[in-house]
Amino acid sequence: MCSVIMRLPFWGYNSMNAAAVISARDLSAGYGKTTVLKNLSLTVEAGSVTGFCGPNGAGKSTFVKLCLGMLRPASGSISVLGGRPWGMGGRKIRLQIGYVPQNTAGGTLPVTVEESVSMGLYGKLGFFRSLSYKNRLSVERAMEACGIAHLAKKRVQELSGGQAQRAAIARALTPDAEILLLDEPTSNLDTDGRMELLHIIKERQEYRHITVLMVSHDEAALSECSRMYRFAEGRVTKLYD
Repeated sequence: MCSVIMRLPFWGYNSMNAAAVISARDLSAGYGKTTVLKNLSLTVEAGSVTGFCGPNGAGKSTFVKLCLGMLRPASGSISVLGGRPWGMGGRKIRLQIGYVPQNTAGGTLPVTVEESVSMGLYGKLGFFRSLSYKNRLSVERAMEACGIAHLAKKRVQELSGGQAQRAAIARALTPDAEILLLDEPTSNLDTDGRMELLHIIKERQEYRHITVLMVSHDEAALSECSRMYRFAEGRVTKLYD
């Protein structure tokens, strides 16, 4: 279905002279003896919103894991912000990435929404450092942007699916990352919630010119992308640019 998405004007993005912040060339990867991606090549340009669509199991989330350094290529190469995202040398790169996974359930930690969102800063600050006034202000602004400021003192286990999704987005936005990776970000939201989430992403992209990579089956979300790739049978096709 993603092949018939109507392309809408993007939020001020101009592809002219844009540098690639994610670049894959002849990339193959998988799990054990199972190959998921086969000789894939693509780029994600700075300041853009790039969409990934395609059937389940086609390799979209696998590519996201490669960007996060959670998985290494079997062959070929992938570069994120000019370097390899895995290993100790990739730590600085990974700190510039905000990630929202498919499963955003609250987990088992007895923490409040405010504490959960503040965890987005721990990669840079460390777990045992107190948050400064500037840090706390960043957390507050992220919660306000995602419409969950009124839930700050609520336990994350008490959140609805949509509220947990918003908290995950806020946590990813808190460290002012350069790249935002969203894996099915609208999956737990109703129609109004999906539109509000797209508005949040739009505002942050316009304000900080961040790069967004969005994996989704939601046509409304994908229609906002400036570039679209379709994954199928381990390969990728550019639908528009």
